[in-house]
Amino acid sequence: MQTLIDQFVANLLDDIKANRLKLPILPEVAIRVRDAVSNEDSSAGKVAKIVGSDAALASRLLQVANSPLFRGAAKIESVQNAIARLGVPQVRNLVTSLIMKQLYQTKSSILKKRMQQLWEHSTEVAAISNILARKFTKLKADEAMLGGLIHDIGVLPILVKAEDVPELANNEAALDEVIRKLHAPIGRLILESWKFPAELVAVAAHHEDLQRNSEQVDYVDVVMVANLHSYIGSNHPHAGGNWANIPAFAKLNLTPDQSIKALEEAKDAMAEMKALLVA
Repeated sequence: MQTLIDQFVANLLDDIKANRLKLPILPEVAIRVRDAVSNEDSSAGKVAKIVGSDAALASRLLQVANSPLFRGAAKIESVQNAIARLGVPQVRNLVTSLIMKQLYQTKSSILKKRMQQLWEHSTEVAAISNILARKFTKLKADEAMLGGLIHDIGVLPILVKAEDVPELANNEAALDEVIRKLHAPIGRLILESWKFPAELVAVAAHHEDLQRNSEQVDYVDVVMVANLHSYIGSNHPHAGGNWANIPAFAKLNLTPDQSIKALEEAKDAMAEMKALLVA
């Protein structure tokens, strides 16, 4: 099996070097919204027109705007008013987050469960990241949420390619080994191809580097801590490690125990955020 793993990894690396690796494509409506927001002439009306072209997305954005996390005194009933309440920059990240589930679909009976588990893990890390950023940093909570949602995006091409190697796809431990080795650099490639900001590209590239210690708290720190919390109660190697010496906690001005307590107190808000993402 180790020979098969090594050959699979070598083939993936060759595909990366030769630009042959098929990367997931960001759904069109997300591209259009992100392009519109980057335009200095963008307005709530222009973005609302794009969002409104996708009825399901428009409905979910209204659901977000009226959720306990964002709602104001009056109920929002139009997409344009929702965007005005949330703010155009925040809507860019929310729209991307709300349609990301489209990428986690497969017709492969072998990998369907694996893809679903990956999506559920990503939504949990996203919800935790949102709360951590909101409570303990001055970073944008919506961007932290998106960072949590895409931190493992590099796993997708690995799973797609593994469909052609049933012996690997059916061996959970072997597939885990490949993912550990390659999902971070592949995630960086994907987000660069999507023209995501450098701070989110860094999340995909460095969230597993537990001893990373940048000068200021950033989205990598937030997502790293959120990712660790998502493993509590599981048999993942990170669940039983010593978190006390991980710089990201200190940069959030938290000890591991304090972070556990804070997230327990915020469990209802996290559940609400996760529900919005998985709907």
